[in-house]
Amino acid sequence: MADVPKRAGLGRLAVIAIGFAVVALVTSLIAVFVVMRRSTSVPVPVVSAKSARIDRTIDANEVTKLKRDVVEKAVDDQGEVVGVKIKDDPVRTALGLEPGDIITAINGRAIKREFDVYDAVLGMSMMDASIVYVEIVRDKQPALVRWKLDGDLRQARNGPLRRPPTTTTNPFTAPPDPLVDSIRKIDALHYEVPRATFDQLLANPDQYARHARIVPSVRNGQPDGFKLYAISTNSLWFAIGFANGDTIRRVNGHDLSTPDKALELYRKLKDATELQILVGRRGGTEEMIVITIK
Repeated sequence: MADVPKRAGLGRLAVIAIGFAVVALVTSLIAVFVVMRRSTSVPVPVVSAKSARIDRTIDANEVTKLKRDVVEKAVDDQGEVVGVKIKDDPVRTALGLEPGDIITAINGRAIKREFDVYDAVLGMSMMDASIVYVEIVRDKQPALVRWKLDGDLRQARNGPLRRPPTTTTNPFTAPPDPLVDSIRKIDALHYEVPRATFDQLLANPDQYARHARIVPSVRNGQPDGFKLYAISTNSLWFAIGFANGDTIRRVNGHDLSTPDKALELYRKLKDATELQILVGRRGGTEEMIVITIK
């Protein structure tokens, strides 16, 4: 099986969004297609002549605080969800919004759930966004807020750069992670993961980006998933049964050959109770890793 040659936007950029093994894999695929479009500017949302436009300069660090735990769903008079409100007063103020403002879209992406906010910030950080358009409803009237970001959003989201260790270490060895201890191995192909662990990893996938290398793979000239290399022996990848040279081909029966399929799967995995992962092993065999989320 041949690996896809390096192209613009692929390679190491694909692992930016990698986190929990399966969810991170899907996120990384989406990241590939986002990065490939990096040179395309974000279109300015169309608003009516009556709509207000508000310009703000916002610290990139403040944007990273826009997470699902600081927002709540907002409904209209008919009880339909129309967006989210920021319930954290300091965060809302830092972002130049007012009490009662309802966020309906970010850079053209509709915001209907708390998790949509996380997805939007993740996408912006991968695209190195410097301008963010936030569509809101204020006093029952639509308005457009333009954030000019002060600082690097990607760096702000990933945290400050750390000084490399002075001692000689294996660059692919991850430090001990207490979340790994919460994973229960039933046998070589079956694992149990607590829901709390799954949710925590899903909320911060790029934290585990350096624990493995992933490259796209093809078989018979067609996309065939992703191949894994340099897996750390104390990482989540290793803890749930992956080995160097494995190729992840399907997750819950879905392939990862197009961005639409990857995005659809990513959304479904948020509420999953079981993950069935078809893995191509070295030597041509295939095995199914089953992860139960409890």
